[in-house]
Amino acid sequence: MKKVDNVLVKLLYYLCAICMFVMATAVTAQVVSRYVFSNPYTWTEELGRYTFVWVTFLGMAVGVKHKSHIALDLLENSFKGISKKALQILNNLLIATFSVTLIYSGMKLVELGLRQTSPSLGLPMEYVYMVIPVSGVIMFYFIISELIRLYKEREGNL
Repeated sequence: MKKVDNVLVKLLYYLCAICMFVMATAVTAQVVSRYVFSNPYTWTEELGRYTFVWVTFLGMAVGVKHKSHIALDLLENSFKGISKKALQILNNLLIATFSVTLIYSGMKLVELGLRQTSPSLGLPMEYVYMVIPVSGVIMFYFIISELIRLYKEREGNL
């Protein structure tokens, strides 16, 4: 499972890097076209916005894997033993609930996007919205992986 986690995180890193490159290029093209040529491209703002959405949701999944989201570390570090484990499990269950919500509502949004296209790019909106349930699934996988790790750690302590 650890090998799958590492491959998935590496894939997410590459996807985020590609999206950030595309976003930076689109925003630069927008600035140049607006201020140098006084004729802004219409599609660059939209592309920058959509890649930003993708980076945000994929980065959220990476943050769940590395436990780098905002958390009350002070509270968790003040506990020891079983209390600390219980708090970690509760936190993971809350994140799992959030990821299931992302999956469900994201799929509803994808269904809505089947009938829409973006104004400038003409891109089917389902491609933009697809990142929401995908990131929810990845987050859910990482949480299940972490819960299994906590359980095995508990088994080793008995």
